Amino acid sequence: MKKVLIISSFFLIILVFSTVGYKIVSANTKIEEIDDIITHQESKEKYMTHYNYTLDNPNIIINPYEISPLTALIIFETPNEEEVEITIKGKDKDSTYTNKFNKTKEHYIPVLGLYTDYNNEVIIKCGKDKQTYKIKTNKLPEDLKLEKKENKSNKLYIFKTDKYIYAIDNNNEVRWYLKAKNQKEISKLENGNLLISTDELIDEEHPKGLLEINLLGKIYHEYDIPEGYYGSYAETKETLLVLSKNITEINKQNGKITRNIKIDDNYNSISYENSNIILKNDKDTLEISYTTEESRKYESTLTEQTKEMLLPLYNNNDYIITKGLKFSNNKTSKVSKDIIWLINYKKTDSNYNRHSIKITKESDRLVISINLKAKENAYLILDKFLDKKIYDLKDGYNYINKNELKGDYSIYIKIDKNIYKTNKFVSFEEEKNEK
Repeated sequence: MKKVLIISSFFLIILVFSTVGYKIVSANTKIEEIDDIITHQESKEKYMTHYNYTLDNPNIIINPYEISPLTALIIFETPNEEEVEITIKGKDKDSTYTNKFNKTKEHYIPVLGLYTDYNNEVIIKCGKDKQTYKIKTNKLPEDLKLEKKENKSNKLYIFKTDKYIYAIDNNNEVRWYLKAKNQKEISKLENGNLLISTDELIDEEHPKGLLEINLLGKIYHEYDIPEGYYGSYAETKETLLVLSKNITEINKQNGKITRNIKIDDNYNSISYENSNIILKNDKDTLEISYTTEESRKYESTLTEQTKEMLLPLYNNNDYIITKGLKFSNNKTSKVSKDIIWLINYKKTDSNYNRHSIKITKESDRLVISINLKAKENAYLILDKFLDKKIYDLKDGYNYINKNELKGDYSIYIKIDKNIYKTNKFVSFEEEKNEK
């Protein structure tokens, strides 16, 4: 009986320590927790209200999503359903833009194609009424270097730099730009929105995903690509075929990865033609049947072509505020098998600081940015009572998904032989099962 009591007491002590240890950490500063861009945009949409605003006194929000400075929203309501027409006055016929919107009582009118550093004239016709507004914009960023292009249409010609995507009119004046780092291809989806890469990288050159975005800067979908985005995609009726280490097929509506088609070589471009997936590089073309995945490879030459993209500002679409969706891949981050004992650790010092380490938490992951020299090794150690997880860090951005993490963890960083106690901790809430 005494032996049973001792054993029971031992297990009770372990249980108590495990329960208490869930929240006990040796650090005293909680790391910064930031909203992801979609959550941030939702907070902005709370102010996009039509209540008690009229055509004479509308709710005008310039750069509503904070990343598309030459846009605005004009919001108001009318007693009866009315059709609305907008005109953004240009400097000639081909640089003036007009669009009509369907009848409704609640009006969310996107203003696109404003000039920079200019008092823009915007005319709204609503039923039998008419109103003119002046919208003043700021100068272009000094680091936005412009190119010129002959353009005789009423559409805009799109360019991109490392920091911006921008578009010029027939007079070579900037009428739209997006403050977004975009390393890869920009294309227009069948629904009129743009698909661009995220500015976060999974390694030195590959973005971690794709954003479906409109010209206002509204993000509708964020798609995670587990193996990284290699710079080209094709669109079917229901899916995106993304060129990655392999071909990742993603359902456009729910973000689920429906297939991962293995490929045995590196390719520069992917397209979808006549129910076939076409991959090309500078030597070969690989043709894969979409339905059977049977393939044939033949010798060809990839002709280097500059994709000219003429962008209509309006697609006769009414603007409706909908919830943006982030589709995470939910893949558990790989834990290192290396053994690291947290015995001889030290405080952060000049050697630690020279690596410019930044650690932040988003809703579904931990983000670590670190600069490493060649041959330097680094590890992230998340430590709590009876639970220690070690992750191998690479130069650049590192992402630790929250899967299998719960409770509070002290954060240590090991760089080569030195272990640093950051004196910071991160909290992961335990997932609640929805019935």
